[in-house]
Amino acid sequence: MASIFFYAWADWRFLFLLIASILINYYLGLKIHNTLKESKQKMLLNLGLVFNIGLLVYFKYFNFFYEGFYKIVNVFGTDLDYNTLSILLPLGISFFTFQTLGYLLDVYNEEVEPSNDLLDFSVFIAFFPKILSGPIERAGSLIPQIKKKRELSYATSVDGLRQILWGLFTKVVVAENCAAIANPIFNNYEDKPGSVLVIGAFFYAIQIYADFSGYSNMAIGISKLFGLQLTRNFATPFFSTNISGFWKKWHISLTTWMMDYVFTPLSFTLRRLQKKGLVISIIATFILVGFWHGANWTFIVFGLLHGIYFVPLVYSGSMNASDIMAKGKWFPSFKEIYKMIGLFVLVMMTDVIFRVDSVAVALDYYKGIFSSSIMKYPASYVTANTLMIVALIGFFMLIEWANREKKHDFEISNYNVYLRWSSYIFIFLLILFFGRSSDTFIYFQF
Repeated sequence: MASIFFYAWADWRFLFLLIASILINYYLGLKIHNTLKESKQKMLLNLGLVFNIGLLVYFKYFNFFYEGFYKIVNVFGTDLDYNTLSILLPLGISFFTFQTLGYLLDVYNEEVEPSNDLLDFSVFIAFFPKILSGPIERAGSLIPQIKKKRELSYATSVDGLRQILWGLFTKVVVAENCAAIANPIFNNYEDKPGSVLVIGAFFYAIQIYADFSGYSNMAIGISKLFGLQLTRNFATPFFSTNISGFWKKWHISLTTWMMDYVFTPLSFTLRRLQKKGLVISIIATFILVGFWHGANWTFIVFGLLHGIYFVPLVYSGSMNASDIMAKGKWFPSFKEIYKMIGLFVLVMMTDVIFRVDSVAVALDYYKGIFSSSIMKYPASYVTANTLMIVALIGFFMLIEWANREKKHDFEISNYNVYLRWSSYIFIFLLILFFGRSSDTFIYFQF
């Protein structure tokens, strides 16, 4: 009930849609499991897929396809007028719909038993820390935790509070201070030199990571206070040496969902094409990863580019190579540093198209970067405030580096009590003195 109230408080207009999704998918899961006839099972699964995908298509993508249809028709000489519909996007629909899709597919494939308790299933779908921006949970992991009796653990609760503190610092200090620089640059990029556009791209890359990983850490930390362990969603992705390692650590719950339900069956179907089939499967999967974020060509191109970045790894046979940076050591090698910086620049440049409103704007932004003005000294951005934000980013990355092999970014339970409390107080003071207010998280729009 608390999760339902939380969702209604955030946006009561779509509460009945959430309830309907819970009831329909709960019923379909039981029917698929209890039906002996395979053809009927498949029919029920298809019904569930049509219902859930239909929700996404209508609320998130209808105007995209509607407008695209009319533009294609008008190419052939017609001049049809059209008006897009004013469709509000329900909060968290991309996240809870992917959970219900995964649930039905897992029940159909007999990988999980369906929940026979409506309350447990409702918590699985609507649990308030994760419903708005994930992580996208799997039934086999979360439902058994919900069903069993949970006892308050001091160690788990303290670890949860620690993760909440780090997530809050990441969001209000790192992400919001980066946004204070990146947003004005992107909003007025036309009159900025290339050097400033690079600065905007840099701070946005850090902003989106800190914003989303901050939310995920807080969601996971809050869940620990309820005795539930959610999926880790970020694992220091910028400390990777290739794009495969990056996506194993970035938005992990979405990536693994796409790998299991899209890439694996598609690559199996195309296995006769060998490496070509693997490339097609990767690119198609990442186009869907991009399109999942929203109904805009920018997201499709974003996903396409990330898929293309995998091609050299496929043909070199290094796609599955280990990507643990300087394991067991404090300092990486020069080769690792070179690869890490190269990957960051690649991701940073690709994030530009994720940030802007259209492909045309992205091309203009890139054109500005690769102009002669990139050599212009950005004097107005070399200020004490900018240097302070860079220092905060440096501290943020240092802590992440120190904890890159641990279960989360601020796991300091092995430190002595004085060092732990000094760390808590220091981060609290950073939040107090350098934190900025924020109305929302970037991924709430998805």
